[in-house]
Amino acid sequence: MNQPAHRQHAEKLVELGLQIHETTLDCSHFVNSLFNAMGLFYHYEPSRVLYRGSDAFRRIYRPTVGDLIVWPGHVGIVIDPEQKKFVSALRSGVKVASYTSNYWRRKGRPRFLRYRFTDTPVLAWQTSSGISNEIMSKSGTE
Repeated sequence: MNQPAHRQHAEKLVELGLQIHETTLDCSHFVNSLFNAMGLFYHYEPSRVLYRGSDAFRRIYRPTVGDLIVWPGHVGIVIDPEQKKFVSALRSGVKVASYTSNYWRRKGRPRFLRYRFTDTPVLAWQTSSGISNEIMSKSGTE
C-alpha cells in the first residue's frame, strides 16, 4: 500500500517544492508545510527529531522521489535519487543541492524517510500556484 500512495503524491510534492524560491520558514517547517499542503498531515517535528525516528515516517535505504533526506539539523525532499539531488529551505532561500557534495558530506550520513500512508482519506491536491501562495503567505514572503 505504501508504494502506490507514495508514487501518487511524490511528483506533485516535488513540483510544489520547486515552485517556491523564497521562504522565511526553516527547513523542517518548510517540509511540514509542503506535506500539509498536499493533505499529508503529520505533527511538526524538527530535523533532529526526524533523524532519530518518527511515527509518521519509516526509514528506508533506497530513496525515491518525494522521500525525506534528514541529517541532525537539516531536512529536505529527494527530487532525483539517480542524480542524488534534493530540495530544501536554507537561509538563502529554497535551493536544490546534491546530497553527495562536500558540504553535505561534512554533515554526516543522512537518513532517508518515507511517509507512512494511512487508510484515512487524503484531501484533494490544490492547484500548485494556490499551494505555493499559501506556503509563501504563511512564511511572510508574499
